Amino acid sequence: MRLNEVINRFALVSGLEPGEVTRWTPVCIDAMNELKSKLLPDALSSEENILRLSACAGVLAYYRYCLYKSGSEPKSFTAGAVSVTVSELDVEKAYKLWEFEKKSVENLLASSEDFCFKRVKV
Repeated sequence: MRLNEVINRFALVSGLEPGEVTRWTPVCIDAMNELKSKLLPDALSSEENILRLSACAGVLAYYRYCLYKSGSEPKSFTAGAVSVTVSELDVEKAYKLWEFEKKSVENLLASSEDFCFKRVKV
């Protein structure tokens, strides 16, 4: 994966200005490292895979960004006749986008988040 590509995808989906994106670079690095830890051995063998994984990491960083921001911003604010309400829709939208991107790289990931109990008869 390439950090520049991860940051570019994060900037695209977040709509943040370049100065604000720089502030969130550590989140992009964390997202990239998390995906790296789950890759199959040959996952980074082609340019296409590298770009797909970079895009996925950028969207994961955006999802985390939305989670961080949703807890730090007021839900509702009223000043006279002006009322501002922040909804959880951004987090939900970011999660759906993350799920979509994750599905697009499932064939490159070694571990699945699915878990199943099975019984063994002896």
